[in-house]
Amino acid sequence: MRGPELNNIAILIGVTWLAGCGAESQQRRAAPSYEDFSGRLIQLSADQNGDGRTDQWTYLDGTRPIRGEADTDGDGRIDRWEYFDATSALVRVGTSSRGDGVEDTWSYPAPTPDGESMVVTSRRRDRVFDHREFFRGQALVRTEDDTNSDGRADKWERYEASVLREAAFDTSFTRGRADRRVLYDARGKFVHVEEDPDGDGTFVLVAGAPGQPPGA
Repeated sequence: MRGPELNNIAILIGVTWLAGCGAESQQRRAAPSYEDFSGRLIQLSADQNGDGRTDQWTYLDGTRPIRGEADTDGDGRIDRWEYFDATSALVRVGTSSRGDGVEDTWSYPAPTPDGESMVVTSRRRDRVFDHREFFRGQALVRTEDDTNSDGRADKWERYEASVLREAAFDTSFTRGRADRRVLYDARGKFVHVEEDPDGDGTFVLVAGAPGQPPGA
């Protein structure tokens, strides 16, 4: 693949990897690599900030981008990862929360069936997803946590106007649904605690000292 086809790929990748640069600059900086046997394009490397060092890499199967990597702060370590599906659509963006080259946070540009955007975190940084945040626009609306790393959520929080309104827990760590929840008012002040001791979905009030939630 040469000439116009390569230029088209450079412009395609430039949408995500070379934002802020003109098309001519993108094409000038992009360095292609080809598979020896087939001659298929397999990688584009680029110097996005113009300092003479390669800081972006896009891996391809011919004209189809598979994934990309970037060193956005110039420290020599990858801190951004992009993943594409079979239709070349961007499906996931990974980042390093500490900027140390360890990928531990992923955002998904496509909305969930509820119209929310999702950000997933591996808090132990072992690529096991144990914390999920859901947003509407820029507003956090809910979270899910797997606190014991068994693959099932056991803690849920719900927000309204960025204020925590409910924290729910699966105290059994086995049901996968809440059996105890703490409710807060519109200012984030504790209201009361409810529990579902039978696990049938019916919650009843738990008595507690005013303003002090019983331990969840």
